[in-house]
Amino acid sequence: MHNMPLSPGEAERAPLSRGKSFALLALIILLVEVIPLAYNFVTPALPEIAKHFGTANVGWVITIVTLVLAASTPLVGKLGDIYGKKRMMLVSAAVFGAGSLLGALAPNFELFLVGRGLQGAGMAILVLAYGLIRDILPPSIIPVAVGFVATGMGASTILGPIIGGYLIDHFGYTGVFWAQLLHVAVVGIAVAIFVPETTLRTRSKLDVLGAAILGLGAFVLLFGIGKAAAWGYTAPQTLLCVGGGIAILAGWLLYERTPKEPLIDLQMLKHGPVAKTLAASGFVQFVLVSHSMLIPMFVMTDPDLGLGYGFGVTALAVAIYTVPTGVVSMIAGPVGGYFTRRIGPAPVLVFGGASLALGSFLLATLHDSTVQMMFGQLVIGLGLGSASATLPNLIMRTVPAQTQGIAGGMLNLSGSLGSAIGSQVMIAIVAIPGVVLVGRAAQYSEKGFVYAFFTLAVAGLLAAVMGLLLTRNKIERPVDATVPKSELVA
Repeated sequence: MHNMPLSPGEAERAPLSRGKSFALLALIILLVEVIPLAYNFVTPALPEIAKHFGTANVGWVITIVTLVLAASTPLVGKLGDIYGKKRMMLVSAAVFGAGSLLGALAPNFELFLVGRGLQGAGMAILVLAYGLIRDILPPSIIPVAVGFVATGMGASTILGPIIGGYLIDHFGYTGVFWAQLLHVAVVGIAVAIFVPETTLRTRSKLDVLGAAILGLGAFVLLFGIGKAAAWGYTAPQTLLCVGGGIAILAGWLLYERTPKEPLIDLQMLKHGPVAKTLAASGFVQFVLVSHSMLIPMFVMTDPDLGLGYGFGVTALAVAIYTVPTGVVSMIAGPVGGYFTRRIGPAPVLVFGGASLALGSFLLATLHDSTVQMMFGQLVIGLGLGSASATLPNLIMRTVPAQTQGIAGGMLNLSGSLGSAIGSQVMIAIVAIPGVVLVGRAAQYSEKGFVYAFFTLAVAGLLAAVMGLLLTRNKIERPVDATVPKSELVA
């Protein structure tokens, strides 16, 4: 038990040694690893998946995951507040496992996308993990612990393409889904046995209708963006889908004013630090997921096609170009957590966003050799590690402890929307200069990739701008139990 009284909204923590604290953290991180592996395992397999199912809509393999994740994360975050974060982590892990199984066995592309959607629902683990870390670990190590979560993401950037590439080259795309099923099953059992449950509970209602409207609006909007290259950017059906999706999302924002406990707390969005942090999360995830798609597509392209780029590498050899990102991200994560504790999270976000912008600019202008690509990747990794480490710390310092689940859900919602938009926007942007069909596969011009990398540089700059704006705010969590949810830090 604690020797000092708990702040309102704080969970009771059992005494933990430093060694046991980091052992529990390691288990949580291993379970969270299903999220980056769902991207890093699968993106090198996209060409084979497209060929196997005979589809040109392979971008939806990434988009469907992020869309379902965006709609389900706030719900899962609230369920964690109500029933316990560990319990809901295990439920999410089981759903992810079911999606992995369906991905391995699906006889057609439609069922395969259903499996990917289930994986997306299970990936809401992340919002629960941040809350559980905050509830069970000693407060003194929480900023660094959150940074180590980003370190885990960096580790998967290294191991994911290596292991995934080997599985793809030797067992086909289904190998990566069997591996994901094995991973989530083994680690989920370990978490169930060894990780304690949080004592913190809140009463809450679920805004299922809000989640459905959000999912529909995002789907219609992104479907229109994804089809724009084929239909024409000014075609009536493109404009109808894009305009309809925006209208549905606008209606969703209006609807969110009516439930007593909406999917997102619009009152939170009225406060500068929260809104800026959520915007930064969207920009960072836009870069992260788009980058993870573009690099395999770029380096696996056969240079003999005469498109002006590509190295013709295998799925396994993609790791040569992604390992630098993972290594630097692994280092930058905990270091970013350390500097968050020393100088505050906003300056770390500025540094991370600026690094993402610079790395993307380098990839846009210098990509003719492996050395040039790796240099850009190093800078990208620096940005991803530091920005990923500081964003959850920002949101945790900005909202009361009793609304951590809701705020964490909103953080992941904004990040998931950024990811979903990025995965479709990138396909649309690389197709702007034109698409070359080689057999059943679509190939893009060098200019298209240049446009895409410059777009990522702009997104990184916008994340840095959010950090600069946040430096003007006093970022600290209110502790007065009488403060309602809406009265956050101004």
